[in-house]
Amino acid sequence: MDTFTFNGTDSSKFGLRVTSDYVINSTGQDIDTVAVPGRDGDLLLPNNRLKSVTIELPCTIMSNRKLTDAGSEISNWLNVEGYKDLTLSWDPDFIYRSAFIETFEIASLMRQFGKVKLNFLTYPVKFYKQGRTTQTLSNGATVNGVGTINAKPIITLVGSGDCTLTINGRKTKLRAVQNKITLDMQANQVYSGNLPAWDKVVRAPQYQMPYLDAGRNLISWDGDFTVKMAPYWGVKL
Repeated sequence: MDTFTFNGTDSSKFGLRVTSDYVINSTGQDIDTVAVPGRDGDLLLPNNRLKSVTIELPCTIMSNRKLTDAGSEISNWLNVEGYKDLTLSWDPDFIYRSAFIETFEIASLMRQFGKVKLNFLTYPVKFYKQGRTTQTLSNGATVNGVGTINAKPIITLVGSGDCTLTINGRKTKLRAVQNKITLDMQANQVYSGNLPAWDKVVRAPQYQMPYLDAGRNLISWDGDFTVKMAPYWGVKL
């Protein structure tokens, strides 16, 4: 049987093994529908985002102690705040971002053997492990992406002054940067140190926040800056 790792701890530590009938739901566009009197069909109002999915992991549990004690340990392990890394032994190249927000029940089959189903609320994209590694870029270089969707990178620019970052012709303009600024498109945040730095981003029709295409990306910038990037290549679930 397979195992999974959540927030850095492997399920085998608690005697949990995933059975073969696990379920990973697919995502879809988040779209509101509006019924308009006198009009056939519904009006579609897109919210420009993908819906979260649920990963259902049915498990067997074998413990050398009472199942109630094992259940308490599992609960303490899973009930942490926010999304954490989830990896599945049968899908070793990818990292899922998941949160455990439900309760669970252990069905006892024997004194020290039982079954339990664990449901994880999961971000609608699974990420290549290699895509979360930060790399230093060369100005004017081409970065070839993997995955099936546009990627939301974390880009750090080290330097001072004004800078225009260009990815496949799309421009992001920064002004009066002091020492370092990070464009975290995973969290949709811009910060310098521990402080928000949205005031450094120039808002104008010809500029936009950066993203990477699933494929070839020509990246350049002006100014005296060093640019580092974790691309976060991913596959839509």
